[in-house]
Order: sequence, then C-alpha cells, then structure tokens
Amino acid sequence: MKYCAAVVVLLALAVFGQSAFAEQVSYRDYKVYSIRVDTVEKHNVLKRWQDVRGVDFWDRAGYRVMIHPSLQEAFERFLNLNAFSYERIIEDVEATIEAERKYDQEYRRRKAASGRATVDFEHFWTNAEVNAYLDELAQTYPNLVRVATIGTTHEGRPIRSITISTNNGVAGSKPVVFIDGGIHAREWAGVMSVLYLIHELVEHSSSYADMLNKDWVIIPVANPDGYEFSHTDNRMWRKNRFPATILCTGIDLNRNWDYLWVFSSNACSDSYAGTTAFSELETQALDRVLKQYGSNIAVYLAVHTYGDMILYPYGHSWPFVPVTNQAAHIALGEQARDAITAVGGPRYVVGNSAEILYTANGCSDDYVAGVIGARYAYTLELTGGGRNGFDLPATEIMAVATQTFQIYRTMANNA
Repeated sequence: MKYCAAVVVLLALAVFGQSAFAEQVSYRDYKVYSIRVDTVEKHNVLKRWQDVRGVDFWDRAGYRVMIHPSLQEAFERFLNLNAFSYERIIEDVEATIEAERKYDQEYRRRKAASGRATVDFEHFWTNAEVNAYLDELAQTYPNLVRVATIGTTHEGRPIRSITISTNNGVAGSKPVVFIDGGIHAREWAGVMSVLYLIHELVEHSSSYADMLNKDWVIIPVANPDGYEFSHTDNRMWRKNRFPATILCTGIDLNRNWDYLWVFSSNACSDSYAGTTAFSELETQALDRVLKQYGSNIAVYLAVHTYGDMILYPYGHSWPFVPVTNQAAHIALGEQARDAITAVGGPRYVVGNSAEILYTANGCSDDYVAGVIGARYAYTLELTGGGRNGFDLPATEIMAVATQTFQIYRTMANNA
C-alpha cells in the first residue's frame, strides 16, 4: 500500500485537534428488535410504524427495527397483540456507537504516534481522508486514473468521482462499470468496500488485467454532507443535509430519481423523496455522469448496507415488474453470490428488490435500468455488523472488503 502524507496529517489533526464527537446525538437506551414477518398481512400491519418518529427500520428483509425508549413499551405491546415473534438484539444502541468511537480514537492516536502514513482498511475513513486518497492516486497514477469534481453539495462539499482506465484514465472506450457508494450516509461499510476496490484496481493493477478490460467510473461517497454529519453529529443519519422544512432536514437520495418518482408528504421521514424528482444536487450530479456513458454502462452497482443481498430492478411496485433481461440478472447475481461464498463470505440472497426487500419509488437502480439503459443494474446490500447492523466493527472492514471484492470482479468479468 502506498504512503500518503496527506492522510497522516489528517489523522494527527483528528487526534490532537478539537474533538469531532462533542455534540454527537445520543442513542442511549434505544433498542433494536428482530421481528419475524412471514405473511403479507403481517408486513402491512408492521408497516403502520414506518413513519413514526423514533422508529427506524434498519432492514425490512430481516425486520430489524430501532425504537426510541419512550416507544418501547407500546411497541412490544403491539407486537404481542398481533402475535409477532421477536427478540431484542441490541439493548443499547449508544453503547455500540461508543465502542466504535473509542476504537477509532485509539486507532488514530496509535497511528499518529507511530508516524505511519500507509493507507489501510483498519478504520472508517472521513470525507477528508477519502478526498486526499483520491488526489494522491491521481497524482501517482496519471496513466490510469482521473479524479473529477462532478458537483457540489448544499453545504459546499465536492462530490468526487474517479475513473480507472488503461486509456490514460479516460473512461468510455470500453464497456463501463459504474458504482456509487455512500448515498445513504450511515452506511460506512459500503464506502469502505468501494474504496478497497479502488485501491486494488489502481495500486495493484497488474494483478487485475481481467477487470481492466472494462473502464470503471466510481463515486465512493455520493452523499458527502450526510456522510460528514454521520461522523460528526449523528451516527445513524441517512439522508443528505438539505433543509426540507423549517423543522426537518434531509432528502433520501435513493428516493429522488426520476423513474416512477412519488411525492411523500412527511418531510421528517427518513425516506422523504423531496419536492420533485432530481431536486437534489447530489442526484443531479450522478445523473449527469450516468448520461455521459449511457448505454455503454455494462454494469451499474449501487452499494448499500446491509443484508447480504444482490437485488435487481424493478422495485417500484408489488407484484413486481421484472427487468426485460431478468434471467440474465439472476444468472450474473448467482455467479457473484457463488464467488463470495467460495472465499468464505456469507451466502447472499439474489432476487428482485420489491420481492426480497421492499417496494420503493425513485431508486437509482430502477432509473439506470429504465432510463439510462445499462444492461445490468443492481443494488448490493453488503454484510453489516451482525447484530449491530450498520455499525460494522472496524476490525471487520478488511474481511468484508476482500469478500465483496469478489462480487465486483465477477460481475465485471461476466457481464
């Protein structure tokens, strides 16, 4: 791994500067429930809680739900009255977040004291670390890499892309693999998985001639404002940081795409879709780049966490409407599933997003399949932190990144 002087400076500032965690939102005594939902009727009953403030559906496939302390008694009474089978899998969400924060602070202190500037995957990177690394790659590998600012967020942060191509870093002469990560701010493990992919393709390019038969266009952090906010203020933040109303902040960027977009009136909801499709600077920026490559995109991957799922479009309605090449999507998804299992990873579920996860309008994979015309379009729900959900322990980043690398490799080589 290459040395990056900018990264070690950022680490030192994080350790010795003012604490970034002084004003963190607390999730003390929030509990997470794992609920068994085995019928459509029970799904519809549970859905009544979806937009209740203080309720956060982490994973509608396994139905893991975080509940505010003031709602827990009523929620458990509801579950019992409706004969749901459930268990409490996290007794105190804040304790999990504190453990993550403590590890990160100790890691940065050790690394700053050692003077090591090696890029590694032993901690979750900040926006500044991501951008410094991309700039370092562009300077060190000018014949392979181009880094660009494709847009600017509401708070003025750059939205960065990296193209990786044997054509002097200029993508488009070959079929394109297009990937975005971090569109949901709190899904840090997805960002790290994408960064590991970049690291391998660029710093070890001689080992991946097969993958470089395609060009790569990657936006590792598609929601920089939200990602920053999840590091400094609220670990569980999902949306961007646009002021939706006087009282509520943020648009769910994965509900803001112009494919069967649907208006939602609850601006405080974690899945608030905005006032119009493509109302947000982040989705506008991504759309411009997608249109630049158009139908030359062989594979589109929206990288999320969590759930161990490879999901194909369309997810806007139920019964679901499949993509025209559904069989090809399933076959490629199953190849990727088998590849990650072969290296010791979990067995992913392959299926339609509305069938396996939940229905949702205005999502990126539906738009890329239905409007851009990419041959393959998927949402990946990567491995989370076991019972801890989005809070993958930093000690597990490398294992998850190396396993999910096999998904990217298999899809790129077989699309």
